[in-house]
Amino acid sequence: MNQDTMSLDDYFRNWKFSLLKTPPGFDVMHIRRTVLEEKYSAHGNYGAARFLLQNGNLEDASKFINHALEIDPNSVHAWCNKGVYYLKLSPPQENEARLARDKMEKLLLEVEAKNTAAIEYAYWQYNIIRTAEAKEEALKLFKRLLFNESTEPVIKHHYLYMNVLTSQAKRSVWKGNAKMTRKFQRSVLKKLFKEALIILQTNSPDQEVAVWHSLALVLLDKTACKLISHGFHEEKFSQDVHRISDIDRMFCVDKIINILEQNPTLIGSRGQVCATIAKVYLKQAQETDNYIERYELLEKALEYGEKYLEAGDASPCFGSQVSSDILMQMWAMKYCEAEPGKAWSAYREVFGNQGKPRLLHFLSHEFYSVEVDNDPHRRALLEKAELHLENYKKEKKCKFLSKFVTVKLLLGHPTEEVEAVFPRLDELETNEERAAMLANYGRFCEINNRFQKALQKYQQVLSYKTEANSCCWYFRMAGQGIRRIR
Repeated sequence: MNQDTMSLDDYFRNWKFSLLKTPPGFDVMHIRRTVLEEKYSAHGNYGAARFLLQNGNLEDASKFINHALEIDPNSVHAWCNKGVYYLKLSPPQENEARLARDKMEKLLLEVEAKNTAAIEYAYWQYNIIRTAEAKEEALKLFKRLLFNESTEPVIKHHYLYMNVLTSQAKRSVWKGNAKMTRKFQRSVLKKLFKEALIILQTNSPDQEVAVWHSLALVLLDKTACKLISHGFHEEKFSQDVHRISDIDRMFCVDKIINILEQNPTLIGSRGQVCATIAKVYLKQAQETDNYIERYELLEKALEYGEKYLEAGDASPCFGSQVSSDILMQMWAMKYCEAEPGKAWSAYREVFGNQGKPRLLHFLSHEFYSVEVDNDPHRRALLEKAELHLENYKKEKKCKFLSKFVTVKLLLGHPTEEVEAVFPRLDELETNEERAAMLANYGRFCEINNRFQKALQKYQQVLSYKTEANSCCWYFRMAGQGIRRIR
């Protein structure tokens, strides 16, 4: 680059709210893929920034930039990304880049364009960069900009803030997160419901789906349901004349289904929405004791879980994860009914007689040795689960390895084919992923009577143990495995 080009590039990358400005030491290759189907320019901007930061395909970057500008010609980030795109061409098109810079500078004099740029930057910091400092900066920006709104609410700003609060709420209440006080958890939920009400007042079907989808995700956790049962100002959420304390995950799902039925052409993130509906039905099934009702709920869950296939969702992880969970629950129910002795034998092999028996959960989630299942109806469930897990593994190499390996063992795949499921250590990005993979690998070796190799894998797991992560499941799994072998 010559000096003029470098000066232009520096301008685009270092202005106050640039998406191309990252913290020192931040690995841009960890930025997740963006699905190009959202209705706001922000998502086109995030996709373009990802390609530009990762030196990816410039044609793909251009596609995202054009998508953003088509939705909002006054998007500051789109013009910023366009400027960098021009400088990355060979040869660089400096005149075009200068025009993009001039357009940016003009837009930054307009209050709404500048605020939108700041809000999109805040969302990027919270959901994409995700360091503690980035999240703190993002929440402060949202609070300052939305509190100072002098006119009617700008819905796209509140939409992005609602998504951030959904992530924050899920993390703060997840399994009753002990690190968060009830006061803090309730305050996050109150902010979320406040944003939900603002968006619901648009009376827009796609916005309504977005709201009920966010609330359904959060209310999957029982802690969240308990927190909203009291301490909320009911009159502030009077849309459709229902009380906050009456809202639960099934309420949200019923709302979504009703809206989708009345608006069949509504697309948006339909794959992700249907996966959430499936997750809710799965949760209902797991909490239902009646066998027939439980299986019917699972069938309903699978109907929605597999809709991500119809939607052609470019990021199918959630749909494939939920669908495999549902299918394994269905298989476990059928297996327990037909082979109770074998089911309990597998359970006791791992847990003995300790703890409260949760046989269905064990069979559908844990890693155990069991004979090949030759029943054709049950095998059909396992084969579908395997397909979904293969789909999931394309994006998440180390997730649900125990379930994946168990499915392959139940289907009778050769040992070398099953072993090929485990990724190499150098393919994994974090020590947590390496420890999880090795724990599962050790268990696989153990049930194949390769005890020396199993011990080696389990001891490798323990080498990643620190005071901060000592409570993680893979260390417990490794310790139990070592004791069993010895």
